[in-house]
Formats: sequence, structure tokens, C-alpha cells
Amino acid sequence: MSEKTQVRLNKLAVHRVGNKAKEEGVVIAKELVDLRDEELHDLLRNYFLSPFKQEEFFRFTHTSDLTLNELFAYATLMFNEPEKYYAYTVHILNHLYEQSDHPKVKSGELYVAYFSGCLMEEEYVDAIGIFKSENKDTFLTFQDSDNDLSVDYHAGVNLKSVDKGCIIFNTEVEDGYRVKLVDANSTDALFWKEDFLNVTELKDTNFNTKTALNLCKDFSEEVFAKTESKKAQVDFISRSVDYFSKSEMFDLEEFTSSVIDEPETAERFKSYTQAFAEERDIEGFTDFAINKNTVRNMKRKFRNFIKLDTQIEIKFSGYNPEQSEQYVERGFDQERGMHFYKVYFHSES
Repeated sequence: MSEKTQVRLNKLAVHRVGNKAKEEGVVIAKELVDLRDEELHDLLRNYFLSPFKQEEFFRFTHTSDLTLNELFAYATLMFNEPEKYYAYTVHILNHLYEQSDHPKVKSGELYVAYFSGCLMEEEYVDAIGIFKSENKDTFLTFQDSDNDLSVDYHAGVNLKSVDKGCIIFNTEVEDGYRVKLVDANSTDALFWKEDFLNVTELKDTNFNTKTALNLCKDFSEEVFAKTESKKAQVDFISRSVDYFSKSEMFDLEEFTSSVIDEPETAERFKSYTQAFAEERDIEGFTDFAINKNTVRNMKRKFRNFIKLDTQIEIKFSGYNPEQSEQYVERGFDQERGMHFYKVYFHSES
């Protein structure tokens, strides 16, 4: 999507939705929000768009017929019949209320926004944003009067974060649109993603890259951590991340031969990969283009340290295979009956 300053917030409806299990009901606003105040427009636009920094895209889905997905149907009607926009926001409110029957679902404000000027793959498209604020903060307010300062407080929505939200871009309609998703509280039975929106992650370069890196992480924890040393596990992770950082394409054969030295472990990794893909119904997982942004975002999830039972921790800066392969040795001291690590360096700071 383009820079936020290029996006315009054209229409906005704000309603209140309660928890159906508690029979809290809904509150329907009488009209759309007046957005002629530019400061208010910019505050709301930034509030809605700021959380969507992740690479993942989703698409609407349905078990039998995509047109039976209610949010897909309402989005299509809103794009095609803008004069009925307000009425469709009420339908979305009622649909959300019907899905809000989990005891942990909080009441809150529902925002249905219409954006223009969203850049998607070199094309400007319109978009519909659906957001929900559930948590309230307390704010201090100050008033100057007669050379004095008075203090008061108010409860309100913190504009730094959206609790739940999605943006539906008016592109790839036949494939369920392209949808961005955010959910700060996924403990409420995933009702926002699964029950209300009914979306599935798009299997694109981001999906393939993220899934392959997660596969490496799982393999390192389930295989290396149990059959090899912690150093071997760190070596494997470092080599894996290094491969994804430097390569434009992922090739299973090339990856395996460049990352894993032992033939037996290499064959085990290939079998693990096949089972991993079959279990998740993933096709074309042996070669794909690598998404560099995804690699950068995923690095923080990987373990790059060795924690010892002597309360000592060896931490590697970054994921450079040379750090653990050339500068750290693992051995066993017969006299003490303990394992040890030998670390080489030129100087210390």
C-alpha cells in the first residue's frame, strides 16, 4: 500500500457492538462521521493505517461458494453501490454482533471506513477498512483559566493502536480480494479472523518464505536439539538464515546441500520437509522466490544463543555461520566430566 499521506479517508461510520452472549446489543449511529476537519481526518487515517506493517495478505474464503462469505458480499456491494454505503455498514455491524458470542469477546466501537488512493502493485485502488476498538485508556486534560491550571481526566481510545482491524483492497475480486489483517488480542477464539471475516492467508512469496523459515526453526528444535549439540542447532539456524538472506530463490536441493553437511541429516530434512508440506497442504514448496522483507522480519524469532546449566550464556550477534563454526569449539573434559566451549577472539571490549 502507498504512503499514508497519499491515502484519503472518504467515508466513515462508527457504531457500537456488544457481546451477544451477554445480550449487550448494538448502538447504530444516525449518520456518517463529518470528515471535513483535516486534523480529524489525518488523526483517524493514521490511527487506522498504522498497524498494518506486516507482509501477510489474506483472501476471503468459504467452504462451498465464495459469494456466501458475508464480508466478501458486503464489500462487493459497497464498492459497486457507494450510495448505499451507510446501510451496508449497519449490516456489517449486525453480522459482527452475531459472531460476538464468545464470553471473552469485548464490547467496543466498530469503524467502517472507505479509503481511496491505496497503491497496490503500481495500481491505485479503493479500499474498505473495518476496525474495532475494545480497550479504553484514561487521559489527563488540562485547562488554563484566570491564571490557574485545572486538571481533569477522561476515558477514551488510544490512537496508537487498533485492537482489531482489516483492510479490503478492491483488487483480485474473483480470488476473494486482497485483505490485510490485524488482531491484537487473538485469545477470544480467533472469532475476528475465522468467524467474522473468514479469511485465509494468501500463499504468495511471503507465505512461502515465512513457512520455510518456520520449517527450519521446527526442524532445529525437534531434530537438532534432541540428537545434536546446541552448537549444531545454532550452526544450522545461522546457515539457514544466511542462505535466505543471500539467495533470491529457494531451491530445496541447493538449500539442503549448502546448509547440512551430514548426508543422513540431509535426507532426514528432506523427509521432514515433505511431511511438513503434506500436513499443511502446501504445493510447490521445493522452489520459490524469497521475500527479503519477510526474512528480515523473521530473524528475531530464531534462537542465536547457547544457554548452559552453569548460568553462562553464549550469544552470537546476528546469523553469521562463521561465528559459531570458526570461532567456537565444543569439547569434553575427561577430568571434570563436563562439556566445554572454547571461544577464539582478537580483542575484547
